[in-house]
Amino acid sequence: MKQLAIFLLLFAYSLISKVSKAPVTKPEKQAKAITEYPKGYFRNPLDIPIKLAANFGELRPNHFHMGLDIRTNQRENLPVYAAAEGYVSRIKIEQFGFGRAIYITHPNGYTTLYAHLNEFYTPLNNYLKEKQYSDQQWEQEVEFEPSQFPVTKGQFIAFSGNTGGSAGPHLHFEIRDTKTGNNLNPWLFDLGLTDNIKPTIFRLYLYDRRYSTYQTSPVSIPISGINGNYSSASGVVTLRSPEVSFGISAGDKIHPVSNYYGIYEADISVNNTLKSAFKLNDFSYTDTRYINASIDYKTRLSGGSFIQHLSRLPGNYSLIFSQDGDGKILLTDTLVHGAEIVVKDVAGNTSVLKFKFRWDRSATNELTLAGQSVSMTPERENTFKTDDIEAVFSSRAFYDTVPFVYKSAPATDSKVVSQIHYLHNHTVPVHDSFTVRIKPSASLAKEDKEKVVMQLVSNRKTEVVKGTWVNDWMEAKFRDLGIVRLLVDNVAPRITATGFVNGGSVRNKKSISLLVTDNLGELKSFKALLDGSWLLFSRKNDSFIHTFDERTSPGRHELVVTAEDLAGNVSEKTFTFNR
Repeated sequence: MKQLAIFLLLFAYSLISKVSKAPVTKPEKQAKAITEYPKGYFRNPLDIPIKLAANFGELRPNHFHMGLDIRTNQRENLPVYAAAEGYVSRIKIEQFGFGRAIYITHPNGYTTLYAHLNEFYTPLNNYLKEKQYSDQQWEQEVEFEPSQFPVTKGQFIAFSGNTGGSAGPHLHFEIRDTKTGNNLNPWLFDLGLTDNIKPTIFRLYLYDRRYSTYQTSPVSIPISGINGNYSSASGVVTLRSPEVSFGISAGDKIHPVSNYYGIYEADISVNNTLKSAFKLNDFSYTDTRYINASIDYKTRLSGGSFIQHLSRLPGNYSLIFSQDGDGKILLTDTLVHGAEIVVKDVAGNTSVLKFKFRWDRSATNELTLAGQSVSMTPERENTFKTDDIEAVFSSRAFYDTVPFVYKSAPATDSKVVSQIHYLHNHTVPVHDSFTVRIKPSASLAKEDKEKVVMQLVSNRKTEVVKGTWVNDWMEAKFRDLGIVRLLVDNVAPRITATGFVNGGSVRNKKSISLLVTDNLGELKSFKALLDGSWLLFSRKNDSFIHTFDERTSPGRHELVVTAEDLAGNVSEKTFTFNR
């Protein structure tokens, strides 16, 4: 693009990398709060045999899967039962995430979670609806005392569903340590699951660790083998670097389902010395984003496979690794060395990959890095700044050194009121939120300034934030690198009736629905008044649904719907219907 301006290091932009005031300490061993798991204490939360759609620790975008996804035969409204005695300690209702969820705290120190539910059991459902009307708020998160909603083992608590971020009917089930909040692998509690199939190792990958994993691409090493015994398909693996690490792509089958699930543990030894090991026993929700350091994020976001590192990146503070050291292999000789990778599933089925490697000193070359960049390093605060943009990253933001590249371009859309800023690219993960400050390209009228939002485009994800004005700069926070800009939004949301006709009859309908869309895809609020009184609507993406109950009597009604977007644009629409 001819108008694209590339700001070169030392001339057009400055990057300040400073040591964090409170340096983080890397954990040396996996914390083991629990070493024994009660067998048979928890029952299957469904009445049908457990068949998994996903297991614990499975690799997902930005997180490890934190429980078991139990198939419901592609149906909704299967009865869900309390896995053990206890009390309902919390419920949560949200548009995304778990949708409708129940938390049950048990007297043995554990809490179970049941998510993507439809209706709760009657006393709890009645309490929820009354609170929603009292608060005039559909989304809820409510905690309870032990005496309010006690349950017995096997008691009906809800119907299964497809609510929240669910992509299909299933029950998401978790077991947590009540005291720490850590999620534990439910398989370890003997829920009646069996597995006699060994994990499959698909591929071996080699990394040149003289450089950042974001500067290079892995070398794929073909392997061969059957029945859990694997080896390099090409004999001795030649290394072109004296400093390397390895990764694998692997999966596990569980009878009778044919798809692959995630593995449970893996380790690598060189010359019979353990170099690195991880085990997926438990996670904290605050740490689950470290999956982006545990996989080759750049390869995955570029369309490749999930590759799991058999080493700890410098900024990976996850506790899944149980071995001291970072798993990198440092060579000072050109001898042939033996390596063994052991992969296990949670049932103990084991597969082994054995191979040999040697460093070819004569084939070692320095890597030529393309493009102008500057290093942003892990375990340090990093600040990037030009005349019209500033980005501030914490000491935990990056897992490995980032060859950060910045570009900018003038806007061609009249609604865009800043330069278009390219903050590196989406193939490098950021662990926690970073602050972005952008200066508009020109002074803004007061009415336009009030309608400005900051937009980030990262791969196929678009995020819009109503930032804060600080000295004529807009400030906002994001967790992905990509393209950022300021734009003026004067377009109000659009409200459309779906499934019923304005002015018509709904006597034979159980519900009515509305489609509410916004040009930037983000709503700040939604409100519906039936004959002047607040009316409860649930939400799934852009659809808002009201299920009729005793609050809507027979006769003619007026429904007034108001929607507001992040920029403050408001739409109001009035519907009438007969019931």
